[in-house]
Amino acid sequence: MRLLTSIIFLLTSSVLYGAICTTTSTTTWDCGTPGQNDDLIVNHNITIAGDFTVNNGSITVNSPNTLTITGDLTFNNNSTVLVNNGGCIHVLGNFLNKNNSGDIEIFGTLVVDGDFTNGTGSGNGAVIDVGSTGAITYGGSCDNPGTVTDDSGSFSGDCDNPILPVELVNFRAIATETGNLLQWETASERDNDFFEVQRSRYALNWEIIKKIPGNGTSNQIVSYQYLDLNPQQGRNFYRLRQVDFDGAFEFSFIVSVITGQLPQFQIQQTFPNPTSGTFHVSYITNNNVPVLYHLIDESGRTVTSGRINNKFGTNTFTLELSTLPAGIYLLWLENKSLALSTKLLKLN
Repeated sequence: MRLLTSIIFLLTSSVLYGAICTTTSTTTWDCGTPGQNDDLIVNHNITIAGDFTVNNGSITVNSPNTLTITGDLTFNNNSTVLVNNGGCIHVLGNFLNKNNSGDIEIFGTLVVDGDFTNGTGSGNGAVIDVGSTGAITYGGSCDNPGTVTDDSGSFSGDCDNPILPVELVNFRAIATETGNLLQWETASERDNDFFEVQRSRYALNWEIIKKIPGNGTSNQIVSYQYLDLNPQQGRNFYRLRQVDFDGAFEFSFIVSVITGQLPQFQIQQTFPNPTSGTFHVSYITNNNVPVLYHLIDESGRTVTSGRINNKFGTNTFTLELSTLPAGIYLLWLENKSLALSTKLLKLN
């Protein structure tokens, strides 16, 4: 991750038609429901359900608060972002900084569970500045034709995300009644001595809470888990430090979870994407109501659907796509009154 030792934040845009929306509690904005042109000021832990798009607006997240977006977060036109040191934006879907000429300033953390896209824009282009206390992580793919800046200047096409020397196909944190359950799987390992499980309150200062032996060298899926019985109150951030037999090490991406709260319905991981055959979906629920799924092609036609016998906690199911034509598909999941969706790319 490239860092800036110092950045001066300058708000260069103005909202033409929006309002200034400030959080007044963990469930309430003083402007009602925020709109695309509004200036959002986050002074509490708060969640915006579904996809959220910012057009000529701004988001400011102050310490020690987290803004959670349960869908995709998209920035267009002249939109700006400021995540102060100790603040966090957690996007459960994809992050898209598209045709945006406004700056994104990260002094805290931007955690993206899905794909990270930093596109192009007028003026300075789509610029993301990562401060010396800031960090950006993503769990999916990266596409960056825009600009990421640090001390050395500008870097085009930069997708510098830590990747484990083992092939990590999953890493998730789940709140349970007894603690925060961490689970991860590897598809292959080479000279893997051990994993260090690390925890942080604001994704800044990390403490080692457990050492888990690795599996050496393997070409099969290996599953690991650890139950953190003493998490801190509120949101906890976790990462893995993977260490080889020769002492070389790398860090995983960061995951987070709020202690004591199990999401009602949330996609945790999809893999592999793109795929030419099987497609795996991992999700969590706080109920045992069956989940309905629909796979929809680019013309809007449902090509397959079904029913999943759901259980409380983590669930994983597999779709076989080898007989389908190549293209982009939308997977739609329904559980009780909530619906989630994720895109996948089917290869030949």
